[in-house]
Amino acid sequence: MSIFRRDTDEPRPAAAGPSTSHSAPAPAPERRPNPASAAGTTHIAPGAKITGQVNGTSDLVVDGELEGQVRLDSNVTVGAEGKVQGDIVARSVRIGGRVVGNVQGHEKVEILPTGRLEGDVAAPRVVLAEGAFFKGKVEMTGKPVAGAAPGSAAGAAVAAAAVPKKEGAA
Repeated sequence: MSIFRRDTDEPRPAAAGPSTSHSAPAPAPERRPNPASAAGTTHIAPGAKITGQVNGTSDLVVDGELEGQVRLDSNVTVGAEGKVQGDIVARSVRIGGRVVGNVQGHEKVEILPTGRLEGDVAAPRVVLAEGAFFKGKVEMTGKPVAGAAPGSAAGAAVAAAAVPKKEGAA
């Protein structure tokens, strides 16, 4: 049996009776799935091409090609080699590859330095990394950015920072 990991998922039996000078190890805590990842992750591997609509509650990682609409209650990640042609609606969207379509994030949309997005974005938080390509409109929805009340100087700075990004490469 390994010292650093368990070989089985079965709980150890508890020691019966009073403990002696050397006590038995305590039973391992019960493993409970994380509600956010309870449904698991769907992965579209490099070289795979999927055509159709994707719905559900599991996270989605696209490293291949996806043509169609995505509507998830969880997170979507488009890997550096991933391509999506269609609209994406999810809790959080990270784009490291190429997306042609509108993107709506209930919490956040992030375009990574290797990411390319041609379409409109709507989310409470939008992150455009240096080097990212973006062509479209940005609509900040929902809760304002922490510390940036609507109409404040900080809120105006966030809006002004998003305007130059929407017309071309960063």
